[in-house]
Amino acid sequence: MFTGKTITLRRVVVTGVGMVTPLGNSVADAWESLLAGKSGIGTLSRFQDPEGEFTARYKIPADFPTIAGEVKDFNLKDILVARKQSVDPSDLKMLKYTDLYTQYALAASLEALNDSGLNLDSEDPERIGTIIASGMGGVNSWEEAHTKLLFEGVKRVSPFMVPRLLPNLAAGNVAIAFRAQGPNAALSTACAAGGHALGTAMRAIQLGEADIMAAGGSEAALTPLTISGFYRMGALATGYNARPEQASRPFDQGHCGFVIAEGAGILILEELERAVQRRAPIYAELTGFGMNGDGQHITDPDLSGAVRCMRRALADAGIEARELDYVNPHATSTPVGDRNESRALKSLLAESAQTTLVSATKSATGHLLGAAGAVEAIFTVLSLRHGVVPPTRNLEAVDPECAGLAYVRREPVSRPLRYALSNSFGFGGTNASLVFKRFEL
Repeated sequence: MFTGKTITLRRVVVTGVGMVTPLGNSVADAWESLLAGKSGIGTLSRFQDPEGEFTARYKIPADFPTIAGEVKDFNLKDILVARKQSVDPSDLKMLKYTDLYTQYALAASLEALNDSGLNLDSEDPERIGTIIASGMGGVNSWEEAHTKLLFEGVKRVSPFMVPRLLPNLAAGNVAIAFRAQGPNAALSTACAAGGHALGTAMRAIQLGEADIMAAGGSEAALTPLTISGFYRMGALATGYNARPEQASRPFDQGHCGFVIAEGAGILILEELERAVQRRAPIYAELTGFGMNGDGQHITDPDLSGAVRCMRRALADAGIEARELDYVNPHATSTPVGDRNESRALKSLLAESAQTTLVSATKSATGHLLGAAGAVEAIFTVLSLRHGVVPPTRNLEAVDPECAGLAYVRREPVSRPLRYALSNSFGFGGTNASLVFKRFEL
């Protein structure tokens, strides 16, 4: 029954960030590489088979993309030792029942926790929650188990198969590591999942259901079946196997599909007053969240749906489109997606379309699917904090249908930034937009 009670929403700030990406396995490394214009895209290691055994086994056609944004030199055991003062032996034993996407989430979460300066021993565990998204979950474990079942039989299927593959096990394992007993969930809304996780976590804090949330996304879907599926539907960039770093080219005339990538991004979101009280490092304030559906087609994005989603986020933040200084778009490098999003941004920004900076960081990382929104949110808050917008790689000649926006090309642009928008759109016509603000008391 409606009581007429007025709800005062609490303010939410970002106090810690962590990531595992093709550009580096820490925030500092990834950010430095991004600003330097480096690419994290290369030949996928599993396709480097000089004898051709892998190619022959899977009957790989000549135009099959053998490139990806692959995480390199990742070892969770080393990270557990390096990022914790002491390691519980059980932390190492649990690796046998965690898929790689869970391990990425754990590594990014530990970095974010350390970055935030939180001392979990002095926090109420019931006020800490985790919402970590994944578009594909433990698809590595799915494929491994199915192969063993087909060729070796039931007895060779791991008893850890189910806890390895479930999409909520990243959130579950991070909650165990943090001893968090507050809201615990996993979202799987395709490529909008990371953005939805952050928005949902923000709401939990705004409404007083939690004080601290570890939120974001994780993905490790560089498997033969996953890549084959995207290839067969015509979504992947082809023709760039000899020059992989040039394959991801949002808004460019040469865009022909996305480059699949892996990794994780986790943000520590915190209620403002307690963050200020404990003198936490504050990156930015999360002020707006919009989510909606196109209600039209599962893979053909709708212009009006994106516009409505962005407007919801701006209304939630209480600002006008003209106040935006920077947009990190979804911009996967598919012609249909890039063109529709550029039209949506021009419709939204109107007179400020020529002054609001637009930079697509997928050009350097590739598309991290369910983790993309979280990784790009981190890049967005870093831009606000440092007053610099990274360049869009490979944007050499703007697609005429994408023209009319203030794209950042070739070199970073330094200027004072107050508000930034980060977009994530997913298959199924699901959309997420986040508004961040440079922190001001």
